[in-house]
Amino acid sequence: MVLDSDIIIAGGSFSGLLCAKELSSKGLQTKVLEEHSKIGYPDKCSGVVSLASLNHLGLFPFKKFLQNRFSKIMLHSPNDSRIVINLNDPNILIIDRCNLDNYLAEEAIKSGAELKLSKYVDGILQDFSSVKVKIRDGEIFRSKYLIDARGVASFPNKKLLLKGIQARGFYKGYESDCIHVFLDEKFAPGFFSWIIPINEYICKVGLATKTYPIECFKTFLDKVKIKQFFNLNPAPIIVNGPIEHFINNKVLYVGDSAGQTKPTTGGGIYFGGAASILASRALLHNFDENNSLISKYERAWFKTFKREIEYMKLARSYYEKMKNNDIEHLFNLIKKTYSDEITFEIDYDFHISSLIKSIGIKSILSITKTIFDESITSSLKNILKL
Repeated sequence: MVLDSDIIIAGGSFSGLLCAKELSSKGLQTKVLEEHSKIGYPDKCSGVVSLASLNHLGLFPFKKFLQNRFSKIMLHSPNDSRIVINLNDPNILIIDRCNLDNYLAEEAIKSGAELKLSKYVDGILQDFSSVKVKIRDGEIFRSKYLIDARGVASFPNKKLLLKGIQARGFYKGYESDCIHVFLDEKFAPGFFSWIIPINEYICKVGLATKTYPIECFKTFLDKVKIKQFFNLNPAPIIVNGPIEHFINNKVLYVGDSAGQTKPTTGGGIYFGGAASILASRALLHNFDENNSLISKYERAWFKTFKREIEYMKLARSYYEKMKNNDIEHLFNLIKKTYSDEITFEIDYDFHISSLIKSIGIKSILSITKTIFDESITSSLKNILKL
């Protein structure tokens, strides 16, 4: 059987294109199949990432895809009480995902990868020697391995998705070097709303909810006095943690396809990007040494992220139980203990571990016990191995 390529990558967004860049640069015949007619569209990602995470992925914030840098995060309670988290090192950025994805596509193509647009993957079949990919128009492609990077389209349990929505809007009255997070069950029960400034005038504004995103979004825009917006996109968000296994024989899952996002925020640039690097390395070893080393991808990813994901899932389970009066109570406790402004050395992608280290376990347990019952405090002690 004649193969079209060594590797087919289904999905030409960030995780898939990072795989294409890594694999093609090492000489493997790589083909990317992207369902849309353009790379980088539609723009559903907040684009927030840390400088350290980009560096770990071998990427650098070139001016063409760096939009803004933040020195603080401001939390807003339902009654608009505010807590400011000052960042010791302003290393949290917002990047232009369209430009970044196109940069990765260009780098992959320079190394020999083939990019095919408007190719909707409609079926995947595999046997002991190859993977067959069927396109909706009837076209067939074959390769030795497939990387599934189609995002939520191939995430197995869509009932677990939150209904996210995001647009660009013209804003006033909010600091441009600050990410604004709004905690209010009226707009985003179980999640949060956000304003992320791109510059002094335009921001990304959005929220996620299990209920009615359009209605919640309109109400939120009224609250924050954003009257003009554009580029409105639905943005389903995965917050339940990764799938159990990232490998199914000759198919490897990366990014949102594998649920590799943060359970607290749904962000997946670093979690999914790290998976792309690890999966690519595993496939390269497999081709070079002709033996099965692919499972190392899965083990290596969980070794890095499993503990943080456990922390994040526990934090999410707490937050989902909170009503607005609980949120106000939490704000009052934090202000009483730390004042309105806190300075932290935060690792953006491991932020729960950072908070535990900065605040201290005893303080976290004390706050938790004040708001929640003893059973939840016991769960926290258990996961912290106390």
